[in-house]
Order: sequence, then C-alpha cells, then structure tokens
Amino acid sequence: MDFDRRRVAFRVVVAVAIAALLVGGVGWNRVLRNLRDADLAVYALAPLGAALALLAGGEGTRVALGFSAHGVRGALARRAFYGAAIVRNFLPAGNVGGGGFVAYAVSRHGDVSVSEAVAGVTGWEFVMMAASAVVGGVGALAVAAAGGDPSETVGLFVAFGAVLAVIAAAGVLLDAYRGSVAAAITRIAGALEPVLTRVATGYDGDIGEARVRRGLDEFFETLRRLAADRRRFEVMVAAAHVAWLCWMVPLFVSLLAVGVAVSPAVVMVAVTVSGFARAVPLPAGIGPVDVALGGVLVALTPHSVGELASALVLYRSSMLLVQVMAGGLALWTLDVAATGALAD
Repeated sequence: MDFDRRRVAFRVVVAVAIAALLVGGVGWNRVLRNLRDADLAVYALAPLGAALALLAGGEGTRVALGFSAHGVRGALARRAFYGAAIVRNFLPAGNVGGGGFVAYAVSRHGDVSVSEAVAGVTGWEFVMMAASAVVGGVGALAVAAAGGDPSETVGLFVAFGAVLAVIAAAGVLLDAYRGSVAAAITRIAGALEPVLTRVATGYDGDIGEARVRRGLDEFFETLRRLAADRRRFEVMVAAAHVAWLCWMVPLFVSLLAVGVAVSPAVVMVAVTVSGFARAVPLPAGIGPVDVALGGVLVALTPHSVGELASALVLYRSSMLLVQVMAGGLALWTLDVAATGALAD
C-alpha cells in the first residue's frame, strides 16, 4: 500500500507540474488570442516538428546506449528520454539533470551497469552539443552569404566550440589519471556516506577505490566501443542533426503562421543560440530563451519585437505542449517499462 501511495503521489505531482507549466509558463489567454489570428493549417506543423525532434532524440539515445530497436531495453531508453523532457523543463539546470535522469532510469535494468548507462548518455549529450554547433554554424554562414551580419552570434559559436574542446580535454585527462580520480571519488563518497545512504537507492556504503576504478574502466571502455562502431556512431550523429533540424520547424512555421517570413538560416541561428540561454537555471528557460530568440530575430531580420511576439508565444506553447505531454506520459509508464526490462 505504501508503494501505491508513493506512485499515486508521484503521478499527481507530474500532473500538477504539467498544468503549472502550461498555464503559468505560457498563459493560455495569450495563446488563444494569437491562435485566432494565426494560420492554423500552417501552425499545425509546429507540434509535429517538436514531436519528430523528440522521436529523433529518443532513437539517438537508444543507439548511443547500444540497445536493440525492438527490445524492452530500447523502449525503456526512449521513455526515459521523453520523461527527461519534464526534468529539463522543470528543474533548475535541468539540461544537466535530464541526462542524469536518463542514465538512472536505464541503469535500473539488471543487465545495464551505471557506468555503461552514464557513458552512453555522455556520448549522446556530447554529440548533441556538437550537432548544435554545426547546425548553428551552418546557419550563420548562410546568413553571411545572403548579405546578413551574424557577427554578434559568431562569438557564441566560437566560445561554444571552445567549451566542447575543454570537455574533450577533460575526458582525456580523466582517462589518463583514472587512479587519482578513483581515489578522489572514494574520499568524497566516504565524506558524503550519511547522505548517500538516505538518497541513493541500493547504496550499501561499500564503495572502495578498486570498485570505483572498475566503474571508470567500464565507462571509458563503453565510450571506446561506441566510437569504434562506425555504423552505430554515424546513426547517432545523424539522429542528433535530425533532432536539431526538427527543433527548427516549430519556430519557422510559427513565424509563417502570423505572416512573418524569415529565412531558415536565421531560424537555425536563433534556435541554437537560444539553446545557450538554457544555461540560466530557470524552468523551461522562460525568459532567457525568449530574450535570446527575440534578440537574434530582431538583429538578423527587419522585423520588430512587436511583430515577432505573437510567433514566439505560439512557438513556445507548441514546444512545451508536446514536451510535457510526451514527458508526462513517459513518466506515467516508466515504472512499467522498467519492470518489463528487469524481467526481460
């Protein structure tokens, strides 16, 4: 009965959170007012694009983890990715927490270790970051070729490239000094043991340096297998680019729906730049993301903020609607998927 109460409470929290995001974050009065004046036949493509982006992300995650397309573990990976949309939108710094949620959910499968799950998710997140830089960079080059001036955004992509390089260098250093890293993790875990025994399911306090070292070895070996499997890596890279391109569709058609024609290249730059704004720890990036989108569109087009405001409201509502619906449904059935995976 206790388990049932916890599960019901969790579902209620999810439902309330979804309602709060849709009503408080978007504001249905504004949405309905803008919908009355918009071309609904065009706008209908916005949630479709967002849904396709989620599907591509779920498949990319599954491939990165090395799960079969038709197996129970593959279904678990997809649902975990969709459910992470709630984490990314509701928690501060949710973009980081989303990956951790996927790794945790997938590692509940008896045949998947935590190290393997974290390695697969890490590989996918890194490829997604690289794909955003590629898509945004191509968009900036296209804007420049058409006579625009994307110089204000070029610095962001250069800085982002530097961040990717730093992450890669950090990975190389961790690989080279696994022994020292294992010793440091062991000391930290020892200091936090009273907390870990309370919040970490299955944690038994037995985390010796040798055990941590085995986990690190497994983590880096999983990443090496992923990089060495050319077919799998190519599919993952393709899925990441498809996901980013599909994220462009909702903004592009939302602009068209209110009669604002914007180059697809400008949309590519705007959406990828707005991704950087999600680093500001606010639920759904409400505020910083909108400012980033509006700022890029105003800078690269002749349209004013007033002309773009309706499109941005429609864009954000379509994105959040799809994400919270898919994420809520995935969280609702995640326990079932995990139970099936454990029995697989």
